[in-house]
Amino acid sequence: MRSNALVDESLLDEIERQKRYLARLPADYKFPVMSGRQAIESQRHSGYKNTARAAREIVDNAYEAGATKVHVTFDRVEEQQREKGKRRDAVRAVAFIDDGPGMLPRMLQYALTWGGGTHSRNPQGIGKFGFGLPNSSLNQTTRVEVYSRTRGKPWFRAFLDVSALSEFADVNIEKATPTELPGFVTKYLDKLRWKLESGTVVLWVKPDRLTHTQGNALKELLLEDFGVVYRGLLDKFEIVVEDVRVQKVDPLFLTRDALLYKAPEAGGAAKTYERTFPLKFFVEPETGARHLELLQNKAAQATAQRDPHAKVGVVTIRIARFPYGFVQGEKRFRGTDEYKRFEFRKPRRGISFVRAGREIDTFDAFPRSARDEARGLGDWPLLQSYAYHWAVEASFSPEMDEAFGIGHDKQNLRPIEDFWRVLAAAEIDKALRQEEREQRTARHAEQERRAAEKRNDPTRPTPATDAAAEAADAMGTRTVPESRRPEARAQLAATILRRSAATGKAEDEVAAAIAEEVARKAYAIDFFESEGGVFYRPSFGNGYQKVVEINKAHPFFKLFYAALLEATNDRASYIVDMLLFALADAELNAEGKVTEFYEFQRQHRWSPFLNIGLKVLDRLAPATSLEEEQQG
Repeated sequence: MRSNALVDESLLDEIERQKRYLARLPADYKFPVMSGRQAIESQRHSGYKNTARAAREIVDNAYEAGATKVHVTFDRVEEQQREKGKRRDAVRAVAFIDDGPGMLPRMLQYALTWGGGTHSRNPQGIGKFGFGLPNSSLNQTTRVEVYSRTRGKPWFRAFLDVSALSEFADVNIEKATPTELPGFVTKYLDKLRWKLESGTVVLWVKPDRLTHTQGNALKELLLEDFGVVYRGLLDKFEIVVEDVRVQKVDPLFLTRDALLYKAPEAGGAAKTYERTFPLKFFVEPETGARHLELLQNKAAQATAQRDPHAKVGVVTIRIARFPYGFVQGEKRFRGTDEYKRFEFRKPRRGISFVRAGREIDTFDAFPRSARDEARGLGDWPLLQSYAYHWAVEASFSPEMDEAFGIGHDKQNLRPIEDFWRVLAAAEIDKALRQEEREQRTARHAEQERRAAEKRNDPTRPTPATDAAAEAADAMGTRTVPESRRPEARAQLAATILRRSAATGKAEDEVAAAIAEEVARKAYAIDFFESEGGVFYRPSFGNGYQKVVEINKAHPFFKLFYAALLEATNDRASYIVDMLLFALADAELNAEGKVTEFYEFQRQHRWSPFLNIGLKVLDRLAPATSLEEEQQG
């Protein structure tokens, strides 16, 4: 074997690599399940997406222990203590303070070990694996300290410090010792005049993996996350982050006392579906296959309750529909309630799973393939832009944990296949497809309204029509060429006759009104519909105007222009209008063979090219809403 001098281990074969590693172990190494500092360092990379998700574990423990409230406070670096080059408002410690019954000194030691929980035999609780405290804490910091006192006893402290561990020694928690609370925690309690007769303080010392290292940003993250996750518990459990009480946020926006709620009659969210399903979960003894079965009646429920190998629970499905404009993701809406709702909805397209009143996660991996549908998993909508505008929640009892694949960290889940079969049998997939249709219908109605607004008010100019008129004056193209004037005069005469017949006004009066209109609006947008036709056509409008008529049956309108109308993105719409005005102006001012050239290109080159190309583009890069594009 080669010496233990530094070598490139990638050059070693597997057996040589094993020998080198084993040579580093102490002679009396006992091969524990967790091997010293290296194992703890590996555990630090457990899958918490951010600090708020890790902090949930501490809040869960407080609630499970019977606390009525938990406060989170930060030890912030004061300005006079800030080192050069360090950020202002930096967080150097995070404390979680609860008023629960506290822990006995030996329990303090046990609580800092993996598996050291007391709720493993309570299937109804939030936590049961005993991983939360050490797992989440060391995900955020290398040293966690836990202070606790039971009624009538002093404070005791135990700690776990990764940096103090040797590489291969057993990882043991030292005996808890009497102590005082950290100064910034005592100061916080004194400010609130809160005397803790019993309780627990979990302290993350010098955290090195916080999502936000500045206090205000970290505070906002926790307030938002806790408001959603604990929305079902906040009526009986108080959570405070640095003097601000967490307020519940219902991502379905159906809860009256939650943030951003709006009554349905005032344009708020409406509940379109709510139903509770009794379920039976069982495992086939021969194959180990897990199954979930919908219990259709009380007799089936009674039979399932008597089955010693089955677990019986419930799931409640709620679906909410948001009216048009209730959620707005465009940057110009920032600061409004509509934009704030979008911020809550953005990471929550899919089914929000809530266990025992506490949200686990939003699951967005719906079965989508033809094979899934053939196996009875349902026909589910594609979660794209419209999924911001409806919401679905599955609230289930803890008996269903195995059916939903709840992880030990309560951060994620993986429902078994039968869950989708149960929902498909209850036509939940059909209900969500209906929500997609309703949103599509609402947007098409808005497109029609916006299109009608552009078409039906010939006197109201837009920045694009004004800009086109100024450009035409500068280019000298406002005047219609001599050869095209008969066409324009014929269009004017037809418009005068039509309006005179419709309004009963004299033709001279109508002609004067048209002249006034054109003085205000020399260019205009109109619409027509023709399957297989050009994507636009130019015309002289009322005889004096230059008009771009857009074909609503062409993919140019369906896949692009309609989206501009839907999103009310005025600037983008104006720029596209200007491009179309430029094309129309060139064609309407052309004469002779140049006119024929433009017409041929528009009919036989540009329109077919766009027709095919836009359809292919929509397949390769499916359309998203401007909300998504704005948010990246």
